[in-house]
Amino acid sequence: MTKGQTQDIYLTLKEKQTLASPNYLFRFKNRTTNEEVKFVRLNATDLSAHKDRYNQFSIVVNTFFTGKDSGEWEYYIYEQTSTTNTDPSLATGLLETGIMDLNEATQFSFTEYQTNNTFIVR
Repeated sequence: MTKGQTQDIYLTLKEKQTLASPNYLFRFKNRTTNEEVKFVRLNATDLSAHKDRYNQFSIVVNTFFTGKDSGEWEYYIYEQTSTTNTDPSLATGLLETGIMDLNEATQFSFTEYQTNNTFIVR
């Protein structure tokens, strides 16, 4: 994911899912600092056209990762019935784990230099 952008992420959650219509608890843990970011995505926010094959969620990266260190983050996705719980020990089950790279936003700025050329001809 890149800071300053909205990113679509693709997961395979349905294959291990036990609840008929779960809400998903997303937990990210920085591999260096152990800092955590947790939030809930409702089943209704799954943008996938083929939910039996993959799940697609749109994440506004700055909403959750403002001021967070770039680098590798482990992710854990849990299923649950709650729409607000962010405690993984209270979730129904772990569906997927992996590693996500959080990158700085790349911004280009151009510097224009003005020079006054004086030519001396002899």
